[in-house]
Amino acid sequence: MARPPSALLTIVVVDDQFDFRLIVRALLRGVADLATIVGEAADGDEALALVRRTRPDILISDVIMPGLNGVELARRVRAELPQTRTILMSSHVDDAYRLMASDSGADVFINKHVITSSLLPAVRDLISRSGGAGGSGRPNGGGTSSSSMAPPK
Repeated sequence: MARPPSALLTIVVVDDQFDFRLIVRALLRGVADLATIVGEAADGDEALALVRRTRPDILISDVIMPGLNGVELARRVRAELPQTRTILMSSHVDDAYRLMASDSGADVFINKHVITSSLLPAVRDLISRSGGAGGSGRPNGGGTSSSSMAPPK
């Protein structure tokens, strides 16, 4: 069933560091007119259960966490809920992490060290690519955004 055009998109936030989840939550106030957080989790196992239950439009997850890591979480969410767009974040920004994020089917990889300037543009981009609030999910079959997943210059 299609979402009414006025409905907010839904977001799940996953990070094992509570303080970092608070930062993400505060930053997401910048898209409060378009999206709302429907849940938070501290590890990948808890996150997978939450995502299965809430079926969010966007999943924002740390890569390195206890239990199921963010890469495997993104891979499973992509397989089970392909309409859910995924942002993976890490303070480890070498090419290997970007490649793992890309291979998992994540849409965006964000360096945690620059999250204050990169999270909102990434979320807004995913919202616009999905047609905004009330959008239809992955319009072009999903996958990663080449600009979002490209290594830094």
